[in-house]
Amino acid sequence: MNLSIAKTKEISENLENSSTLNWITCSNCGGNGYMKTSPNCYHTCLPCLGRGLVEDDR
Repeated sequence: MNLSIAKTKEISENLENSSTLNWITCSNCGGNGYMKTSPNCYHTCLPCLGRGLVEDDR
């Protein structure tokens, strides 16, 4: 199995097991974990650390 797929699966399982935290899609990257800064340059989204999800503060 690809390492990125395994990591995504691990994060998904952790989120499902977390009943006290509410997660929402990151508003900076739109949920993909990366931000495009120029036509050929992508950077990891820092607010969500590349996960695409952030804790809901509400």
